[in-house]
Amino acid sequence: MSIIEFIQDRARYYNCPVCGKNLRGCGVQMLNHVDDRYTVQVSCAACGVNFVIVLAIQGVSLESADELELVIDEEELVPIDGEVPEPIGADEMLDLHLLLKDFRGPLTELLKAADRTPG
Repeated sequence: MSIIEFIQDRARYYNCPVCGKNLRGCGVQMLNHVDDRYTVQVSCAACGVNFVIVLAIQGVSLESADELELVIDEEELVPIDGEVPEPIGADEMLDLHLLLKDFRGPLTELLKAADRTPG
């Protein structure tokens, strides 16, 4: 069992620090691994927020990972995306549709045009 599989397996016992939903089915990406410390990014399957956790696994091989217990202090978790934004509204989707409806050109031109619009 890899460390990623281990974290994904144990995630079902924890809830997202932002939306409170169970982390079953979350995405896990390895960011760094030095000795017994693993820095991973976890993506909540429910709300999509990303947060980073650091795990220290000492004196145990991953072959015996079934015996491990993943302990996360949820009060220490800080979403790396900041606050969860409001969902995209119907008016915003309509505005985007109207903007893109007749647009012809590369995406870079569209982004340049967006930079010039007053916010």
